[in-house]
Amino acid sequence: MMQSPRVSFQSGLGADSRGNFTRNGILNLQQDQNHSISDRSTVFALAYELYNITATQAPVVWAIGYTTDFAINYTDLPGAPPTPRSPYYKTRYPTDREMVSVYSNSWEENMSNINAQMVDFLNDFSNTSSRAQQLEGKIFQDSESVAQYFSSLTSLALAEVYGSMQLTILTDGHGNLNKSDVMMFMKNIGGVKNK
Repeated sequence: MMQSPRVSFQSGLGADSRGNFTRNGILNLQQDQNHSISDRSTVFALAYELYNITATQAPVVWAIGYTTDFAINYTDLPGAPPTPRSPYYKTRYPTDREMVSVYSNSWEENMSNINAQMVDFLNDFSNTSSRAQQLEGKIFQDSESVAQYFSSLTSLALAEVYGSMQLTILTDGHGNLNKSDVMMFMKNIGGVKNK
């Protein structure tokens, strides 16, 4: 998580996090080890200090995600051992820590100049959102010309298709990535299995 004086977090009971934020306007930067994530009352809270404002100058963007490595164990021949494939982003960010870490050229550098490895996603959020809205608008318009309520179905399908895709790269037995072996996989989202 990118941290700054304006960002705070807290994990634990939801009532504790909300109470702390209500009283202090920030969270306590603590992780409660006594409550499991499986407990329905446990939360992970994030807060961003906006100070006194009448309108935001720019959006505050949060990104929450999880990673899996290996992304898939792939086999193309019956009886062949599966080959592990990593997410393609590993070619740029070999470890999850590198992907989300904050780095600086010097300790004296101003907080506003610190660059996060996730800038590829977060700093391009406005452009990415605009492109996504344009694509969805085009699909909506084309779908409406086919049938009146077809656009709602195709809009939902768009998110399902993008969310089900995984771009992968071959990983050898030593953990090296083979940049010449790139494959895209898509989860079956049809929901119907043939017997």
